[in-house]
Amino acid sequence: RALSSSVPRSRSIPSFASSSSSSARVSPQDMLLLLLATSGLLLPGIGEKVVTHATSAADVRSWVEEHCSAPGVVGFDTETRPSHRKGRPNPPAVIQLSTMHACLVAQVYVAPRHRLGRRGAWVESAREAREGADGVRHALTATLEDRSILKAGVGVDNDAIDLWQFWGLEVNGRVELAGVAERSRSLARLLATTTGVELSKPKALQASDWAAPLGERQVAYAAADAWAGRAIYERLSSLDASSFGLDAVAALLDAGERSCCELYAMRRARQAARAALADVAAQLGEEGLPHRLGSGEESHASAKRVITALSGHARTVARSLADSKDTRLPVDSVLDAAPEIDEVSTLGREDRSGVVQRK
Repeated sequence: RALSSSVPRSRSIPSFASSSSSSARVSPQDMLLLLLATSGLLLPGIGEKVVTHATSAADVRSWVEEHCSAPGVVGFDTETRPSHRKGRPNPPAVIQLSTMHACLVAQVYVAPRHRLGRRGAWVESAREAREGADGVRHALTATLEDRSILKAGVGVDNDAIDLWQFWGLEVNGRVELAGVAERSRSLARLLATTTGVELSKPKALQASDWAAPLGERQVAYAAADAWAGRAIYERLSSLDASSFGLDAVAALLDAGERSCCELYAMRRARQAARAALADVAAQLGEEGLPHRLGSGEESHASAKRVITALSGHARTVARSLADSKDTRLPVDSVLDAAPEIDEVSTLGREDRSGVVQRK
């Protein structure tokens, strides 16, 4: 029904073959096809491969040569194995790139050990898988560094910092779509606002082990995230070509884009500022005051006023160190002026049989 109602009859609908899918499940290729179709952005002649799960350098090179021409724009995102130890983040394990009609899900890190299922035994990862991930990472270096290939998404600076911190990868041409900090929007909210597609974000998939060999549902989830960034950019550029056109964005980034090293230093400065101000606030707590005024209630109120002011200053410092004013795009003003979308489609919500359900 989604295909027949959303795709013009004059367009040919590509066929998809997936040897790993069964009749009760929707393959990553078909999930992306549904996303493209329900958003009204399906392009003819896509071919048989929509999602490429790259586990070797050859997979990456083949996809980049076929789909990633410069100058151009790709959706960009990363996935990381969750860390359950405070202050001990894990390295990014998956990098996703997407055009409007093809996605690359590239595993750049496979941990030495991974768990079989959510509560299964820990097993050693295959050496071939780990070496393949290393090759994938190196094969992506030139594409990530290329300033003429813009990488659009939400939270792209934070993803770039992590890639630089752990792998020494420099990500240039970063296009942040979330808007200013005060009105920052999530990827799913932006996609719904701009294209009318609601992207389901299952917590179980978000928190899954991305440093283990990827399953079909993980690949589909990762591909949809990257495609969403590209689709959002496509819509914004159609609403305001003077601000979001390829040449305009490239010129803006050429003039003011910060390096990943500078972004990392700013993140550390934010963390240090928050920690220092939190320490002062703790010292000004009632028990930390050397003397009390009157009954003690007045001194407590005075200290609370100072603590509140310090909290406000901490947020101001954090925002100032996070804000890329030189490369900020007018996302909020463009969306405020855009017409509302009446019909919404949902991708990624599954019933017990695993079939994708859509409004």
